[in-house]
Amino acid sequence: MAERFSAIADRLRGARRIEIVAALALAALLALMLLGGRDGAKDAQKTTLERRLERILSGIGGTGHVSAMVTEDGDGGVSGVLIVADGLEDVATYLRVQRAVLALLETEPDRVEIIGKRDCPGGAP
Repeated sequence: MAERFSAIADRLRGARRIEIVAALALAALLALMLLGGRDGAKDAQKTTLERRLERILSGIGGTGHVSAMVTEDGDGGVSGVLIVADGLEDVATYLRVQRAVLALLETEPDRVEIIGKRDCPGGAP
């Protein structure tokens, strides 16, 4: 009889450990969701190059908020660039942004797409 109670007690202790682990995992997930936020998650995915590019392009006269996405090929070279920015209705501003991207990333013009926010359905991110 004592062995039976001991086996039941061991099972309960094991179940309790599982409950504690599950509760800790749930708490960690909840904390990440609350502290990370949607913008934090987007910023965490940005590369250093993209953040630097956004800062530089935002400093060009006539541009407002700028979002950049840079994809790289397997050799570390640039395979594609997407720039979404305010203020590109002005042709001179558009050309300054284009020249800056081409110079900074040393890539071909056909790998770069620059879009004004008004051109994006629903606005830009």
